[in-house]
Amino acid sequence: MRALAHPLRWALIDALATEQVATATRCAEITGESQASCSFHLRQLAKYGFVVEAQTESKRERPWRLVTLDQSWSNEQPDEARTRAAAELSRIFAERESWKLLRWLRTSSSYPRAWRRAGGIMGRQTWLTATELREITKQIADIVEPYLDRISDDGLRPRGARQVRILAAFYPLPEHE
Repeated sequence: MRALAHPLRWALIDALATEQVATATRCAEITGESQASCSFHLRQLAKYGFVVEAQTESKRERPWRLVTLDQSWSNEQPDEARTRAAAELSRIFAERESWKLLRWLRTSSSYPRAWRRAGGIMGRQTWLTATELREITKQIADIVEPYLDRISDDGLRPRGARQVRILAAFYPLPEHE
């Protein structure tokens, strides 16, 4: 979890999610950071199993790819230090996702009408047990699952498809506000 606490590492994950395979040089172009910094942070992500070197015929280039696009973890950890690390990771993740959502809201008028109508945000509030909340979380993950193979296989993408970020947050409210 500490491997993901650095904001550039999240930017690199985003870059690789978009590019599928990219070198540190390409990642530097995308993120605006130096090639050396991207190279260092890609190696750190590799050290912790988030990225691996991609196959290449080139002797000069060192391309990377994500191991998984799953961006979820449990805040329930075996000890206090890991619990704090998971909470910090969740905070950083939420900040990045909030930034992405706000960017969409600022720029949505520039998208074609079909995309403006398809995108959006919503909030609902109800009473659930912890078990019910866990079931809803799984149901939403199951809804998205059939579309995930499109990430790595261009042939499965329907005409007119574009990358879409799906963000869902599920959490209990404080008992007293």
